[in-house]
Amino acid sequence: MEQQEQEQDPSRSGERVAFNDDIFRKANEDIHSQAEMLAPEDFERLPFICECAEETCSEVLQVPATEYERIRSDPRLFLNAPGHDVAAHGWGAVVERHDGYVVVEKLGRAGDIVEMLDADD
Repeated sequence: MEQQEQEQDPSRSGERVAFNDDIFRKANEDIHSQAEMLAPEDFERLPFICECAEETCSEVLQVPATEYERIRSDPRLFLNAPGHDVAAHGWGAVVERHDGYVVVEKLGRAGDIVEMLDADD
């Protein structure tokens, strides 16, 4: 872990990465809640916003609702479009690859902050 921390980009702090990702996560929680109220069984996949650290990202990912729920159950895990994990500049690492999206685990200070933010919800 210490070596990963040394490779992180100091221009993009763990705090900034965590707060940016949390904004997208909250939007996705709203999408998920709305879909649940409609008819979740009617949707094989749901549209979710990429939860990468790039503030201007607007990529939409198609993810099975059950997968979203599984990923969301761990506060350190986020959905990203393939290749968007680089926006975390070392504060995240791909832990799963799927068709059309990857799962990124937040590391170090960014991981600690997203856990605290999740506990506040």
